[in-house]
Parts: sequence; structure tokens; C-alpha cells
Amino acid sequence: MRSTICFTALFLLLTGCQKPDIPASTTCTWIPDPSYVDHPQAGKYQSIVDQYVALGLPGISLYIQSPEGEWAGSAGLADIENGIAFQPCTVSKVASITKMIVGTLTMLLVEDGKLDLDAPIDPFLPSVVLDKVANAKGATIRQLMSHTTGIYDIIADKSFYLSVLNDPDKHWDAIDLIAFAYNEDANFPLGTSCRYSNTNTLLLSMVIEKATNKTHQQQVRNRILSPLGMDDTYYYSHDILPPHTAQGYFDLYNNGTIANVTNFNTGSGNGYGGMFSTVIDIATFIRALIVDQTILKPESLAAMQQFVPEVDPGDPAPDLFLGAGMMKRYFNQPLDSDNYGIGHTGRDLAYSANCFYFPEHQTICTFIVNYGTNGKSGLREVFYDFQDAVTDAIVK
Repeated sequence: MRSTICFTALFLLLTGCQKPDIPASTTCTWIPDPSYVDHPQAGKYQSIVDQYVALGLPGISLYIQSPEGEWAGSAGLADIENGIAFQPCTVSKVASITKMIVGTLTMLLVEDGKLDLDAPIDPFLPSVVLDKVANAKGATIRQLMSHTTGIYDIIADKSFYLSVLNDPDKHWDAIDLIAFAYNEDANFPLGTSCRYSNTNTLLLSMVIEKATNKTHQQQVRNRILSPLGMDDTYYYSHDILPPHTAQGYFDLYNNGTIANVTNFNTGSGNGYGGMFSTVIDIATFIRALIVDQTILKPESLAAMQQFVPEVDPGDPAPDLFLGAGMMKRYFNQPLDSDNYGIGHTGRDLAYSANCFYFPEHQTICTFIVNYGTNGKSGLREVFYDFQDAVTDAIVK
């Protein structure tokens, strides 16, 4: 997900009063590959991770595969309250990286002839959704995937967050979530611009299920996760999370004191977010998708990589380009350079993640941080600096 959240005192009154759906973390057994120590940049990568944990990020795991070899490392805590170390085997929320996985499933269904990228979504959605969600009527699957519908983002809706606060552990259904977009104005006329909206992938999950008469989560598991051996990847709230799942944190007061907000469910499991994974597993996914190209046909992958610049008044930095279920990002690198990554970011209330391939440098970079960067806080800038430091280490 991606949005800027302003929290009220109501949030603070409600935290700690709910029975947790995700319990305290336990440790996992991490046995690094002996070759990791031979990577020529191993010391640099570990020092970056250590530096940004020292600056306040709770826990970080980082994975790199470059022409020099593979490396994985970590620092900090998966569970501050219980002193559990964050490791590369720690399962943590990867948030909107879910969108790239669901987008890949969509392209598989296009290859099967079950979906048509340029067909309207109208036959697959209830009439109430078509009537009450501006720009839904007449929108195509390609437009949903590339965020060119202009459809209102439910994650930007204050009443949605009030509902999350009042029932943090609620397991949301798609039809309940889409109601937060009812009677809201579109951001722009259909197909005339590009702006990231979680509602697009929410609708996409509904389209997939209607078109196939199967749940999208079952198809993700059967067609992507299981064939790739992604056994440490879970789709909450459909899957039960393992004991070694990281807690998630956020600086509620913006005063440098972080709180455990693991159990505030922002609609997980409905296409736009909810995947929990490890840096190793999400690297396995992007390697198969983009590097080895063993999941999709070349023309399908090419369709996902038809990037257009995002236009967002709230985020004027022109470093984000959106494709059909995929992103192209420069991460503070010059836009006239080849120093960009292809993949997807993940941002949520209590967790952050990146899953990218840098083609010019033939490098996969995945990381997970158990701190939320959707809301404003001092640590959000620390996170961005960490992201830039990792990118700099790859491209320079």
C-alpha cells in the first residue's frame, strides 16, 4: 500500500486493548550459505544494515544477488518486547509486493484465455460497485493493473482507518472494503493519467475470482508460490502465520518512541496487500519472474513493463513509473541514468519492503523492515536514507 496517514488520539487510546491476532515472535534458525562471506561487498552491506538499525529502525533483513555472488544479512529485532533477533529467515509483511504477485497471476490468466487485458471489467463486478465507484464502469483490466483508472484510493479514506482502529483484527472481505470508495470522486477521467490506488488491485482480485470461480489466494498459492518453492510465504489473513513472524512498529507520537502495531489489519488478503515472506523467498519470486523468466511468456512480461510516470500532487518526486502490476523506480538516482530497479515496493502501517531487479547492474535486491513508513515520522526519513544507501551500494 502507499498513502500518507495522519493518526489521532483515538489510535493511541485503542492500542494495546485488543486481543492479538498475530502473537509474540519466536526465533528462527538461520544457517547462511558459506559463500555469503566471500561476496566482495559483504562488509559494506552489513555495515549499512547495522548503521540504520543503530539509527532507530527496529529490524532489517537484506538480500543481494549480483554478478559477484549472493549475500544475505540482518540486524536488529523482530520482537523488541521479547528480544527476538530479526534474521533473513524471519517472516515479515511485504505489503504491496502482493500487487506484483497478483499482477503475475493476472497475466497467467490472460495467457490461459480467462482474462483479456483490454476488456472492460463490468461483467465481473456487482452492479452496486459499478454504479457507486467512479470510473469503475468501462475500466479495463490493463487500466486497473497500471493505475490509470483514476479510481479513488480506499487507503486514503479517513473512515477506513477509523474502522481499522475500532476493529484492528477484522478480516476484511473485498465487498466491505470497496464500500469506502462509494460515491467518492475519481482523481481524473478514466485513462487520462496515472496515480497509484490500492482500490485498483482490490477490484482486480474481485475480477479474478468472478472470471475463474476460484479464490485468487488459492490460485496464487497453486500457480506461483508452490511451484517456486516459496514455502516461507504466507497470504494473511487466509493463511496462518508461523511463530517466527516479526512484530511491526510505528512511531505513533512522532517523538522517537515506537509502539507495537502489528495487529492493525489494513485490509490484508484482498489483492493489494497481505503477503508475509522472507527476503530469500521474495528474491526467488523476482528472479523467476524477471531474470530467469520462467513464469510468464515474454510478451506477458513485456506488457507488465510498459511503464508510465505517476502523477501524484502529494508525491511530486518524479522517480516512480508504473506498469501493469510492476514499478520502475530510481531511488534518488538521476532519471537520465540506467540506475533504476524494476519490481515493487511494499509499504504498510507497521512494515516496509522492497523487491527489485536492477538490470544495468544485473542485481537483485530485496529487503524487509518491520517499521511502517506510510505515516509521517522521523524514522520515515531514516528508512528512505537506508533505501538510498542500499541503492548507492548497488549502482556505484
